[in-house]
Parts: sequence; C-alpha cells; structure tokens
Amino acid sequence: MNVCLIGYGSQGRRIAEAISAQKDMKLIGICLKEPNLSAHMATMKEFPIYVVDQKDTKRFTKERIEVGGSISDLLSEVDVVVDVTPSGVGKKNKDDFYSKHKAIFQAGEPFDIADIPVFISKIKYEAARKARYIRIPTPYTVALTRILEPLNVEFGIKEVFCTLIRSGSEPMQASLGPVDTIVPDKTNTLQLIRDEIQHVMPKPIILSSFKVPTILMSVASIAVRLKKQASLSELKNVLSKDARTIIVKGEEGLFSTDSIFEYIRRVGRSSGDIYEACLWDEQVEIANGKLRLVQAFDSHCVQTPEAIDAIRALTSEVKMEESFNRTNEALRLLGPGIYP
Repeated sequence: MNVCLIGYGSQGRRIAEAISAQKDMKLIGICLKEPNLSAHMATMKEFPIYVVDQKDTKRFTKERIEVGGSISDLLSEVDVVVDVTPSGVGKKNKDDFYSKHKAIFQAGEPFDIADIPVFISKIKYEAARKARYIRIPTPYTVALTRILEPLNVEFGIKEVFCTLIRSGSEPMQASLGPVDTIVPDKTNTLQLIRDEIQHVMPKPIILSSFKVPTILMSVASIAVRLKKQASLSELKNVLSKDARTIIVKGEEGLFSTDSIFEYIRRVGRSSGDIYEACLWDEQVEIANGKLRLVQAFDSHCVQTPEAIDAIRALTSEVKMEESFNRTNEALRLLGPGIYP
C-alpha cells in the first residue's frame, strides 16, 4: 500500500514512523508547506519531501532540503492520503486536492468530512471498506472506547461518568503551557469527545476535563453503571484480555504516569510512544453495580494504531483481526495482560 502524509507535525511524525514499521505499507513521501524544523526532521529520517506549491521549492532548497516535486506529483503515486495538517486545513485540502483519492483525516476536522466520522478499529473497520474518507477521533475517545466497548459487550452499560486529567502540552511544544496551573477544558472540547463516543456507543456520558502541567500522559477517572452484576475477578478477566489495553500494578512500581512511560520505553519500544491504554490494577473497584477504574494513556499517540488500521480498511482486503494483529506486532505493542 503506497501512502503519503500531508503534514509532519506532532501526529505526522508518529504516523510516519508507524507506517514505516508496517511490512505491507510504503511511505511514498511527505508534503510540507514550510521548510521548518519539522521539514529538517523528515529529511534526516530520509523521507522524500514534496511541496504544496511548486513555487515554494526554492525556499526549501535554500534550507538544504531536497524536494521531489509538488503535491500533485506525490498524489499521483499513492493509494491513500493521510492528512495530518492543523485543524480545518484538512477540509480545504480535501476540496482542493483529494477529490479522486481516498483519505484519512484527524480529529480536528468536522464529522461531515468523512464517510466514517469516528473510526474505531474494532467497531468500524468493516464499514470503512466501502468508504472513501475516514476521520480518526480524539485520543480521549479512542482510550475511553477501548475500556468501555468490551465492558458494554460483556455486561452492558447504563451510563458513564468520566473526569479527564489531560496533559497540557507535549515534547517540543512545552511553551504552550499550562505552567503551574490547572485549567478546566472548554465545553466544546467535552462536547466533541461526547459526540464521538456516542457515535459508536450511544450511552449517557457525563464528562469533565482539566489540563495540567505535564507532557507525558493523560489520566481518565471513570465510573460506570453496569446493567449486569459482575464480580471484580470477572471484570479484570474481561479487561485483561482486550488487545491494546494492559493492566499495570502500582504496588509493583508502576504507580504513576512517569513510571509507566519509562517501563514501556524500556521493555516495549525505545521511542517512548505509548499506544496501549493502561489500567491501574489497584484502582479497579466494583460495588452495587457501579464500577470505578482509572486509566493512563498517551494522548499524543494512543490513536496511531487506528490510523494504520484505517489505511488497510480503505486500501486492502485484509480482515479486521488480521490488520489489528499486524499493526500491534509492527508497533511492538505489549500483549493484553497484567504488568509487570
């Protein structure tokens, strides 16, 4: 599968690495608008560089960045486009460039940009086979759905209450803050996450969210009212079997987001990108049909495996389970279970 990226920012860098790790995909090139630090990083990774407008070639050449051609040249060689441009730019790019191409967009774009507006691999993969455009949801929706979907299948969910504690920034963007403060999220941010979850799992959900001064991982404190009675062992058995989710034991050293980050960086993958949703074993409690649990996840890349599955759904005959396994193996995800 020949793939190209339009943009190479926070999401683009991670998706480029993930595509390159797949045996059945080839990253043909990356299209950029500015010869900035991201362009230099892409060049050092030896990714072919293209420009949105051919007249920008001189600016890239001046910065010692070799250009392979324009966006039209790049699109003529690919099966699918992954647009990782800033919010709103993807919609303009779709109108200007992608009318004859299949494309994948990010969460900053509106729902109506895609045939599949909220792509969750286990839920929407087969439907995406008939699609032309796919939108990857927010990392918060991906992380929450990984926990809620198997619980809903096994026990049924009446309603969900969730408080998100979000990393306020990320590496290379620490200047954006917040610094020494806690900031409640705006209503429209919460509404977007709520709409995405209800699109794939129409359950009542009450959300609150706060940005805090950390760059590593986000945390979600979740309370769920179940339809069926369940014991603690039954719940942990279901949660410990779901791929792309792991249970971590705080009492054995994985008691914080930084300890989880360091552990996975050492035993999983050196990049430090965490694709798994991580549930704290000691924080799973059940009483009178009410479940409480706490998960940690990397809000910069927990959704990256979904983007890789979306590429296969649009461009191949690979079944969902096979794509799921190929993606997990190539990205070296830890298998479901309890760690360490």
